[in-house]
Order: sequence, then structure tokens, then C-alpha cells
Amino acid sequence: MPIMTYGGFKRMTTFCKTDVPPAVTDALEAIKDNDEAVKAYGVQLGAEMCRQLLDAGVPGLHMYTLNLERSAVGILEAVGVLDVNRVPRPLPWRQVPSTRPGESVRPIFWSNRPKAYLHRTHDWDSFPSGRWGNSRSPAYGTLSDYQFMRRHSSSNKRKEAARAAWGAKLANTDDVIDVFVRYCKGEITVLPWAELEGLHSETSLIKDRLLALNAAGYLTINSQPSLNGLPSTDPQFGWGGPGGYVYQKAYVEFFCAPEKLQPLIEKLDQLPSITYIAVNAAGDVRSNMKQDTVNAVTWGVFPGREIEQPTVVDPVSFMVWKDEAFDLWNSEWGSLYEESSESRKVLADIAATWWLVSVVDNDHVQGKLFEVFGL
Repeated sequence: MPIMTYGGFKRMTTFCKTDVPPAVTDALEAIKDNDEAVKAYGVQLGAEMCRQLLDAGVPGLHMYTLNLERSAVGILEAVGVLDVNRVPRPLPWRQVPSTRPGESVRPIFWSNRPKAYLHRTHDWDSFPSGRWGNSRSPAYGTLSDYQFMRRHSSSNKRKEAARAAWGAKLANTDDVIDVFVRYCKGEITVLPWAELEGLHSETSLIKDRLLALNAAGYLTINSQPSLNGLPSTDPQFGWGGPGGYVYQKAYVEFFCAPEKLQPLIEKLDQLPSITYIAVNAAGDVRSNMKQDTVNAVTWGVFPGREIEQPTVVDPVSFMVWKDEAFDLWNSEWGSLYEESSESRKVLADIAATWWLVSVVDNDHVQGKLFEVFGL
């Protein structure tokens, strides 16, 4: 069982009456107020112990994750017994522990907040399988009963870590843009719109374009590159099992200032392969999609199976997601600062006036999504 937190380590070792080596106690005492440092030490110590066990000839390792798999995976990677890029994925979503029998399709909007999606849909009588059905029928859970809503600001320690990443003070929107740029560069690993740390590995194909897009003031919170018939066993993009081929349409979702929206829409309207939805916090909508449209943006072709379409863009679900996305500016990021501070005003202004835009290039072979932005 990896060391996850100082408090948890003390409780467990006290309860079990464990004789802890002084070197371990001393190392933890020095970093006990830094959660990330404690986790990193837990991975380091766990890897050292596992190497010693394997060198001594033990037949295997048993890891207790307690549904917190990141440290366990980190240990196995460090030891060299696991290459996460080669772990087959049944579906292309970012995986978190769940029991959803038969579920095989989700809206793309929650790609970086899978726990939020699981919670907001846990009361559904059944989960979409094969095709995305009528999303007006099941009701999404409200934001108020969502325990993961404030992932990065639910404790003082988490607030300190988030403030270190997002800035002790924000003077203007340029400071906000800089946070997104640093996230794309990998200089920080957390954003309010992402439960899991760091960019998804598949964004490596478009990382430079995402960096330029954010620097230009289009603040991306979700994206994927286009793919055209990659083997389903591809170590980076594959899913669904051997013998198939996977496809994707280029997708990008971002916040932008109101003065950027109209010029952008004029460019988007010139490309017949582009579909888009733009909405602000007040619920004003600009879109070239019909309300009842469901657009598959990821699909796979496999031997002896129907074509699978696990990720979709659904305008009805987007209207639900936009409430969550806009709320995070204030409830997650804004809560780090004093109520009357300039930092909080900057974020509140963005939440109140900017637009959330979802763009799909439906030409997955010769699409020109990023050329719309001059990239």
C-alpha cells in the first residue's frame, strides 16, 4: 500500500502497531505539510521496496490502491514492470474506477472530468450502449450535490498547491492566459477543468498548436487530434482490442473573449466541414448544429462487431456541461482569493462575459481546424 498522505500513514501505522524505520519517519517529517512531496516519496520508497523484493526472488507483487491508483501505477512504472502506454484500453476515455455495465458511449465534454460525469449520471436507470440516445430523458445531477466539484480547492493544502500553480495574484486576463500557456508547456499539471494531472498523452500530436492557441487567448480545456485508421493496438491511440482500426475527428473546446467570437464564427462558417456550438454563462447560443444532432467524434471498426462510436458531441449535454464549466471559474479558481480582491474580479468577469466554444472538424482526413486560427 503506497504512502499517500502523512496523516493516513500515521493513522495506519499506529493502528497496525507498525515498527517504522527512523529513516522513513525522518523523511516524512521533513515534508509532512506538502501532499505532493509525500506522494512522490511514497512512490520512491515503494519502488525501492519492490525492487528489493523482486531481487530476492518473490514471485509477484500485490498492490493495494484503495481506488487511488496513481501512486501504485507510478511504483510499477518506476520498477519497470509496467508500461502504461501498452496497457490496452477497452474504450478511449480517461479511465477511472467505475462499474457501469454495458456503457459504451459518452459526451466528449467531460473527458478531463470523468469523475464528475460518473457522479452526475449515477442515478440513470441505464447507460448508453452502442449509440447515444435521447439525452433529454435522463436528468444530469445538479452541481450542488457533486462532491468532486472543487477538486483543487477542497482543503487548505490543496488551495496552497493550486495557488502556487495558478498565481498568488491575478492582475488581468493576461495573467490567466499565462496559466493556460504554462499548463500546455507542462510547467504546471493542474487546471480547474481537469481532475487528472497533465495533458492527455494523445495531445502530443497537437501540443504546439494548443500552445499557440492559448497564447492567442483561446483558452483550451478539451481537445483531440484527427486520426485516420490507426491500428487499434497503437500504444498511444489504440483502444477496443486487437484487429481493429480507430478514427477521430479533430476537436477543440475553449473559452474566448466576446470580441473574439464574431470574427471566429465568420471564419468557421466558411468551412462546410466545421460544426460548432458557442454559449455564454447567460445561455446565449451561437451554433450551426441542430439541437437534436448527435455527432460521433471517435469511432472504431473491429472484426465481427458493429462500428463503435464511444465519444460524441451532443448539444443538449453541452448545455449541461457549460454550467459546470463556467461555475469552475469562481467556485474552484476564484475561491483561492479574497472575495473583494482584483484576482477574483478578473475571474468573475471572464465567467460572466466570455464564451465557451466547441468546434469539430468533420473532415478527419484533410481537415483544417487549426488553420481557422491561423495556426
